[in-house]
Amino acid sequence: MTRFADAVTVVPDEAGLAAGRSWIGRWVTASRRILDESADEPLGAALTDDALERARWARDQLAQLREPVTRRLLARSVWDATWPHDRLVVAASRLIRELDRIAAGKRIRVHANRGLGGIDGTIATASGIALATADRGVIRVLLGDLALLHDAGSLLGSGGAEIEGRLQLIVGDDGGGSIFDTLEVASADPALYARVMRTPQSVDTAALAAAYGWEFRRVETRGDLMPALTDAGATRTLIEVPLAH
Repeated sequence: MTRFADAVTVVPDEAGLAAGRSWIGRWVTASRRILDESADEPLGAALTDDALERARWARDQLAQLREPVTRRLLARSVWDATWPHDRLVVAASRLIRELDRIAAGKRIRVHANRGLGGIDGTIATASGIALATADRGVIRVLLGDLALLHDAGSLLGSGGAEIEGRLQLIVGDDGGGSIFDTLEVASADPALYARVMRTPQSVDTAALAAAYGWEFRRVETRGDLMPALTDAGATRTLIEVPLAH
């Protein structure tokens, strides 16, 4: 028997929605609990009445600010600096794996290219997002040095007058494609592996930024990282971060 419907009414599944919200809540709570286990030292030592203990805490904090930046610290800092009105673009670099390990639940829009040539076109993708969301905060791009060089030509087309928002490239520089160090191919002949897979590079990133009219900043310590990420100055900024191995 055939029936024809003149209209379809969608009835919300309240029980399903409630179950979904409950699941998301448990997931976020579990995620934050796991991350809290590896969190930095709490502020208790700073609030103690023991002057020697407070002095020790202050020295430790100063030493931390002078530490070189690691991949994990860079990924966490970019994540912490990004808010719902911003956008985050992550290249197919080793940094995306670090971010996947440490990022807590947070309502922000994250973009990434995938496919056989996932490393290509990262800056172009970010430029398109910046054009479409010029009034929505900062477009931060977390990428490695090879991902930057693979799409350096897009530095020219990504900063025209039509882009009104801020576009920030955060380049974790470890001198080549270290993402392959964690894969089976790393067991190959060391000389061949270094030349073919690591693709060592010594490009002057400051000169590259200047050639395309970008503001350049080099961040070498933990204490300088967050101020660079949250600076509300230039429209187009390239931040080079040498990574500690």
